[in-house]
Amino acid sequence: MPKYKYIAKDKQGKEFRGIVESKDKDQAKTKLNQLGLYDVFLEEAAAKARFGFLLQFLRAFAQIKINKVDLSLFAHQFSAMISAGLPLVKCLSILASDTDNKILKTALEEVIFDIQNGLNLSAALAKHPRIFSNFVVSMVKSGETAGILPGVLKRIAIHLEKETELRQKITSAFAYPAVVVFVAIGAITFLLIFIIPVFVNVYKSLKINLPLPTLSLIWLSNIMIRYWWLVFAVIIAIIYGFKRIREKNKKLSFFLDYFKLWMPVFGKLNRKIYTTRFIRTLGAMLASGVTLSRSLEVADEVLNNRVSSAVIRALQININQGKTLTEILEKQRLFSPLAVQMIATGEQSGTLEEMLNKTADFLDEDIDHIIKRLIIKLEPMLTFLVAILVGYIALAIYLPMFDILHSLGSR
Repeated sequence: MPKYKYIAKDKQGKEFRGIVESKDKDQAKTKLNQLGLYDVFLEEAAAKARFGFLLQFLRAFAQIKINKVDLSLFAHQFSAMISAGLPLVKCLSILASDTDNKILKTALEEVIFDIQNGLNLSAALAKHPRIFSNFVVSMVKSGETAGILPGVLKRIAIHLEKETELRQKITSAFAYPAVVVFVAIGAITFLLIFIIPVFVNVYKSLKINLPLPTLSLIWLSNIMIRYWWLVFAVIIAIIYGFKRIREKNKKLSFFLDYFKLWMPVFGKLNRKIYTTRFIRTLGAMLASGVTLSRSLEVADEVLNNRVSSAVIRALQININQGKTLTEILEKQRLFSPLAVQMIATGEQSGTLEEMLNKTADFLDEDIDHIIKRLIIKLEPMLTFLVAILVGYIALAIYLPMFDILHSLGSR
């Protein structure tokens, strides 16, 4: 059955776009009229199939444009419209026409098409995993089942906002060190490509023996000038090769995930971040009526760490055996004792969802303090490192000059 892309308006003049499947244009127009849409423009969407592979590739490549801010805004607006009693398809049509994100717009148009052809909302969203995660799909499915979709959508929006705040907090805190490193690399590259060759020509004309630091700097400069493309190729090959090896070697992957959590300086911060994300995800899903077992599965996917996966698998086994979360959490080192204690209090008092959310908020504040202390330590370390690199380059450049002055003075 052919598909038609449509542009239409409702009685208030609001424009809607989407896809409808029908035997012909007349039947498609009738379907849209039944939905309260008029002044319909229809265009057959068959041409899309010719470029299906290209569109899928571009959509996968552009998936970074679908961020949590866009999804949070979508969930907030969707919740408000559903609460106001608007039909599901009409809500999605309005959201699709209003969003500036082309990838999200296309996905929503396809979701509308799938709903019109009999799928429920969660199943339609599940067909776009790069945009709507298992967390979102599971929450929506629970909301559909329990008849509390507006409330669930609001929880999704709040959860995504918290995740965005946490990410922005970390990004902004480490912006200054990142800028320092970037400027240092740029300055050193500039010296190697443009300044060192000038001194090399001078030293060659004087025909003097160069010390080892100067020779090493000249060697590095020659590589950067003549084989810069090879340097980039090697870096890309190392990154790609490392990624492939990590995917295939489970022991290496587990070791790297373990190192991420227990590495010097950053390990404590990483553990706090993982704990916060786990607790917030678990709390949001339980509050929306998702089963504890399914909530743990989704939390595992959100963390995406083999060490945390081992802990969560143990939690699932305990739950299936009728035990509590606390019994296994007390035996591991990943989640902080305070978080475990608050979870235990929630289980005992029957307020687990509330305690999980309170714990996540408290850990957010703790992460703030850890980041501030970390930045205080990092700034002098970075300054010292940059000073060493610049000092080495200056020493390598001027050492031959000292030798020349010394030889002139001995005459």
